[in-house]
Amino acid sequence: MDYKQFIKRLFPYIKNHIGKLVFTSLMMAFATALEASIPEITGQIVDTLFGVERSNESALLYSLTLFAVIALSSLFALTSVSASSWISNKVIMDLRVDMFAKLLKLPKAYFDKNTTGGTLSKLTFDVEQISAAASTIWLDFIKSSLTVVLLTGYLFYKNYLLSLTLLVLLPLVYLAVKYSTFRIRSGSKKVQDSMGKMTHLLDENISGSDLVKIYHAQKDEQNKFFVLIKTIRQQRFKVDMASGLNTSIVNTLIGMSLAFVVYISSTYLTMSAGDFLAFFTAMAMLVKPAKTLININKPLQQAIVAAISVFALIDEKNEVNSGNQILNRVKGDINFVNVSFSYDGEKSPLKNINLSIKRGETVALVGATGSGKTTLVNLLARFYKPSIGEITINNVNIDEFDLYSFRSNISFVDQHVRLFNDTVKGNIAFGQKDTMPLESIIHAAKVSNSTEFIEKLDNQFETQIGEDGI
Repeated sequence: MDYKQFIKRLFPYIKNHIGKLVFTSLMMAFATALEASIPEITGQIVDTLFGVERSNESALLYSLTLFAVIALSSLFALTSVSASSWISNKVIMDLRVDMFAKLLKLPKAYFDKNTTGGTLSKLTFDVEQISAAASTIWLDFIKSSLTVVLLTGYLFYKNYLLSLTLLVLLPLVYLAVKYSTFRIRSGSKKVQDSMGKMTHLLDENISGSDLVKIYHAQKDEQNKFFVLIKTIRQQRFKVDMASGLNTSIVNTLIGMSLAFVVYISSTYLTMSAGDFLAFFTAMAMLVKPAKTLININKPLQQAIVAAISVFALIDEKNEVNSGNQILNRVKGDINFVNVSFSYDGEKSPLKNINLSIKRGETVALVGATGSGKTTLVNLLARFYKPSIGEITINNVNIDEFDLYSFRSNISFVDQHVRLFNDTVKGNIAFGQKDTMPLESIIHAAKVSNSTEFIEKLDNQFETQIGEDGI
């Protein structure tokens, strides 16, 4: 993904805020323009107020002017930063909404191939990297580039011969940026992958804390975590060093230019104290924006790498729902006809399965671990599609039914008990708590022998049960 593709993918999340973005940019431009006038004001103060024609009126005028410039510049900058923060956080919110919505539509196969930690890292770490491009990087670019243009123009206006030394810096700075771009992008990709692994390791140890304790695995898990965060530290250090090298090169080059200006101005040129101070101040003020423009490359490359990860998730194909027949209150036989299935295209846990389940029958599947019992149920629930063969209800291929109406006829109890951080009522009526009558919820509690303990809770069915029912 290059810069153009990055902007193209991010634009839909920014287009509704173009007006705010223009306003933000204008505020920062005003702040920058006022700030760029400080060298000239400083030079005039020195020549006027510290010369033979000084006066109280002039002192008051220049003092008020300097204060007004600084105060207005600060006010414009604050307004710009506030608006920028609003845009940035709105972009983060919209991205996360789309990412979470996509997660709910992804097929089960996606979660088989991707770790929980890696997916969580996309929604937490990666999206934060992108948000900087929506606001901070843009503002820094406007402020720094405009400052460089205005101050460079001012320097050429004051003394174009002396200002030609700045042109020598351009090719050297370009080479430094080009070198660092590859190093930063490569390093950022490694950090991103390692952060996903760290999030996964944390998720495993938090959700499996009882197992870690009972089997005394603390030391092993601690060692795994240490190795991982050490790797992240080393990777981030390399990224910071690549960025820091740019800054050092720029600082050295600008330092050489400042030293050259001091020497030439004091030996070969005739300049007033005010003109020299204005020229030198303008050059010194170029240091920070020049460094900022160089350092923008680091968060920008990180944002591009993160965007590849985030938009790869958003671009994942949704779970297929090709059926259009509505299945209401299903009654009938279930048939597996020559069904075969493979997770990876090679090993097949199910081969040529033929199974007929008559209406009203209760069927138990018995077999060794890995023999395909869960897979058979997952195929019936359309979490996967058979590689060969078909599954029918009343001689109709289940793929022909609308997925939502089809699954509405299935009650599913996974081999892993899962409770959500919701009320007792919300867990019993999961997915239907706003539409299921309370009588049905109470009935479900009774037939599952849960009523006795539920009624002992402080808020009974409205009791919040905590994460996983803790």
